[in-house]
Amino acid sequence: MRIVVINTNDLHGGAARAAYRLHKGLREIGENSTYFVKERATDDTSVEQFISDPSPKAVAERLTLRAQLDAAYDEYAHCRSPDIELFSQERVDGDEDFFIQRPRADVINLHWVSRFVDYHLFFTPERTKCPVVWTLHDMNAFTGGCHYDQECGKYTTTCGTCPLLGSEEKNDLAHRVFEAKKKIFDAWPAERLHIVTPSKWLAAEARKSTLFSKFDATAIPNGVETDIFSPTDQAIAREKLNLPQNAKIVLFVSNHIGLARKGFRELVHALSLVPDNRDLLLLGVGDSHVLDIEAPFQVGQIEFQRDDEKTALMYSAADVTALPSRQDNLPNIILESMSCGTPIVGFDVGGIPDVVKHGETGYLARSGNVGALAAAISEALGDSDALKACGERGRRLIEEEYSIAAQGAAYKKLFESVVETARAYRH
Repeated sequence: MRIVVINTNDLHGGAARAAYRLHKGLREIGENSTYFVKERATDDTSVEQFISDPSPKAVAERLTLRAQLDAAYDEYAHCRSPDIELFSQERVDGDEDFFIQRPRADVINLHWVSRFVDYHLFFTPERTKCPVVWTLHDMNAFTGGCHYDQECGKYTTTCGTCPLLGSEEKNDLAHRVFEAKKKIFDAWPAERLHIVTPSKWLAAEARKSTLFSKFDATAIPNGVETDIFSPTDQAIAREKLNLPQNAKIVLFVSNHIGLARKGFRELVHALSLVPDNRDLLLLGVGDSHVLDIEAPFQVGQIEFQRDDEKTALMYSAADVTALPSRQDNLPNIILESMSCGTPIVGFDVGGIPDVVKHGETGYLARSGNVGALAAAISEALGDSDALKACGERGRRLIEEEYSIAAQGAAYKKLFESVVETARAYRH
């Protein structure tokens, strides 16, 4: 079975890393998987990069379309919410070479494809003849453009008067994108698109959406390299990273620390409420926001790591990893941290409770309740024996259920079923 995994980037970003891990897991169990991307950083020969048509005419056409797409979004620059972290339309500045260069496949597995896959071109039977399994890493595929709706909920009917765009018009950009997607997916055969989500929460959201309600949806969690993300003695990890041995270290990891949805502000507030917080060290790991805050505890920052071994050391050096997201799928951070034996403390939102069970594999607080988050952090840091046991249970859970081989096997089974169903409909 020829499998083509498609993502915009090969390694940069959580979705890219999850897609690459799946690709590796499939190859580990003997499957013929190719990873097809727009932006490539790895030298892995099983990763193929799309090369845009370099002719002057094609370049000019792409520039014109990109300018039109940017202009449509920039109409809302004066009123859109600062919390809208990303807005992606269904069109991209691509060309037909995508379909010429795309490896041959029996099944295509889309992942995060913003600015790479053009819905109008891709979802046409003449160009895409094999079944598609689409792994969602956020909500964008079934919204009018946002990647997280921040509980707007309009995607269950129709988008428009978008609060994140700051629009007061029903027929705004979000509505136009939503209606374009609806026309595409209404015409696409139900048996030729299967939705996969890493979390049960996102699967439920996809099922109740207007755009994807007719398609089957399955929750298959991401996997992680348990041999790379493995426990290191905390004292040794701290020594290697030049971190204080006696501090209570709370780790916060995000590509973009300042994103409101990630809850950094709530975490700082919660830590301020923790008794005896003078020994606390909030260690932020990110690459796009300088931590310049006043707090009654220590604050440090490390640039986002591209080296998995160093990242694993950071998890092992921490007492807990904080995940105070307001809305989230199943972040790789959960699996990576728990695989290193470091428990998660966070809100019970999205896919986080799928893996983190309070008092067993981590500590959870009611969504948005900063006082409850402070209490959960205090509980975690207040009993070192219970915290250690929690970390050990989390590590066992990841080893047993969240390896990349287990993820690959689950996808293989689904791919075989989807291919067989599509074949039956053709006959």
